[in-house]
Amino acid sequence: MSSHLSVRDRWRIISLNFDQGVNVHEIARRIPCKRNGRDRLRILNNNQVNTLRQLLYQYSTDTSSSIADRLLRRTGLGINSRTIRNYRSSLGFRPVHARSQPLINAKHAQERLTFCLSYAAAHWDNVIFSDEKPVEVDISGVVYWISATRSRPTHFQNQIQFHVVIFGAIWFDGRSNLVFIHGRTNTTTYVGYLQAAFRSYLRQLSGYYFIHDRPTWAHIVLAHDWLRRKRIRYLDNFPAVSPDLNAIESVWSWMNQYTQRNYPNSQQHLEILVQQAWNMIPQNVIRGYINNVSVICQQIISNGGWDSMG
Repeated sequence: MSSHLSVRDRWRIISLNFDQGVNVHEIARRIPCKRNGRDRLRILNNNQVNTLRQLLYQYSTDTSSSIADRLLRRTGLGINSRTIRNYRSSLGFRPVHARSQPLINAKHAQERLTFCLSYAAAHWDNVIFSDEKPVEVDISGVVYWISATRSRPTHFQNQIQFHVVIFGAIWFDGRSNLVFIHGRTNTTTYVGYLQAAFRSYLRQLSGYYFIHDRPTWAHIVLAHDWLRRKRIRYLDNFPAVSPDLNAIESVWSWMNQYTQRNYPNSQQHLEILVQQAWNMIPQNVIRGYINNVSVICQQIISNGGWDSMG
């Protein structure tokens, strides 16, 4: 109990709590008192706060314990990890995982601009968005702490514990079968993915357009011939390095969040969770992602073909 309270106040607190059942928050309201140690953010003076901020910028992947050690060596002030976490939050730093981001050059930007100008007024409800996607569980679990005003880091190294590669496709009123890819993709296996993914849906997809991010196998004659025989038209002017224009990328992000929330602990568990995520994402969410392609096109046009988020 706080030392600033009189004996009378202490007995009153005891009576309110034990005899009358009043909770501690109500007692604190009736009697001017507070718990010790609640003003932790006042431990550092302005110079020390500036030093801490510099450390947080410089060592963005360090744990709070490591930052506390660095602050001790730099200033001679010893504070615990919890206080570091509180300061880090109050200074506007947030935890993120790094993401990989394709680099757009001038040629890519022009292709993206041309594509978006051509389809600025298009309706996307007759387009199939497809892609392959690796899903990985990183054993290192590296988390970057960055200021809210800074962008997420785009380069990282990881140590893969569990890993699957999937192929799938979405459209306004449905989704394909999810295909788990084993081994390397070649001219034959890519067509096999198409067959496995669409075998139950070909009749309803007649007359649709087909989009795929990866040019290596999607542009081969064998795949084009298969799509043409099924009366599906390949959108061959879809620009390279443009995952932001492929609505299925947002589906992958949704699935990744679902998978990570459920903590995959084995290869088999990861595969089960990925399939569950594919089955569970609501179709209205998929429609929202597809409708958003028009918005992204406008952003790309405004940016002259460059990053839609810039």
